[in-house]
Amino acid sequence: MKKILVISAGRSDYDRYYPIISELNKKKRIKLWLCLTRSHQENIFGKTINYISKEFNIFKNSYKSKKIFNNDFSKNFCDDLLFINEKIKKKKPDLIIILGDRYEMMLGPISAIPYNIPVIHFFGGAVTEGATDELVRHAITKMSHYHFVLLDQYKKRLKKMGEESWRIKTIGMHELFNLKKQKMFNLSYLNKKYKFNFNKPYILFTLHPTTLELKSLRKQIQIVKNSLIKSNLNVVFTYPNADPGFETVINFIKTFRDKKKYIVFKNAGINLYANLLKNATLLLGNTSSGIVEAASFKKPVINLGTRQKGKYTPKNVINCDFNSKKIMKSIAKAMSKNFNDKIKNLINPYESKIKINEIIKIILKISNNDKILRKKFID
Repeated sequence: MKKILVISAGRSDYDRYYPIISELNKKKRIKLWLCLTRSHQENIFGKTINYISKEFNIFKNSYKSKKIFNNDFSKNFCDDLLFINEKIKKKKPDLIIILGDRYEMMLGPISAIPYNIPVIHFFGGAVTEGATDELVRHAITKMSHYHFVLLDQYKKRLKKMGEESWRIKTIGMHELFNLKKQKMFNLSYLNKKYKFNFNKPYILFTLHPTTLELKSLRKQIQIVKNSLIKSNLNVVFTYPNADPGFETVINFIKTFRDKKKYIVFKNAGINLYANLLKNATLLLGNTSSGIVEAASFKKPVINLGTRQKGKYTPKNVINCDFNSKKIMKSIAKAMSKNFNDKIKNLINPYESKIKINEIIKIILKISNNDKILRKKFID
């Protein structure tokens, strides 16, 4: 029996995990636990713990504070570190799996190192120059023992960081399998269920705080607000990640009160999000789903600011500064027949390179032994 602990920091990484962990959970010789950090338990982020716990064995911290997410990020981190350390000591997992670059993901390798537990990291090697995630991602790389990356160029970057080639596998984004398999509803059903007219052209909007530019956040969202109003398009809002500054973004979203033109989803979930993405006229914001997932639906994306700067962008993405004139020009371009004709046959470069069962086989072969634990730095 192989015991695996998976750490999830929020809804976005959970959706990307899902195709892998659901398959692992079916294996009789696997004991799988999910360790959910704070944002999964917050009403403000849709309390995602409720639907995750129906399918998986979960660990949750019993937070003493009435307000679970208290904006003291360092205290939150230390609290969760103690919690995860206790679970590792008690359950003694053979592997720890982490995904992405949120600061909470560092809890995995930091907790694993004293106990010589191998860490598998999904999706290192990317670059996001506008976010503190950039620092976390590369730190996690050096603390992890095996890497699944999205693109070959990310594999090259890990090798430049001294990682041995055999520890790195390019797999693409396996979540895209799951995203395209989602049940698609007709618009009349969606209109009736959510009391909103999805037949009209709409912008799918997600804005996360650019964590290296928090002093400019209020100015940025005012520019975006003016642009959204000026566009006269309906807008479907989704909530930001639990990054510093998230409350400022949420308060901005709450100012759009006309329910005929605007609708808000705290936590859309993968099925609803796939439907929203498929039917959207365009995506606007700075979310990684605009860079990775949107190309599979041939959707125009306006990528705002520097949060995703450095990440490989498909041809459906229009990079744009926080400038009202430039945003309006980009919206016009994204809605033009010429631009949409250019991307109608687009192949998503992030499409999965190998099947999920091949990824599972690699995970199951990773053992707690000297070869995997003793890392060499390759010059």
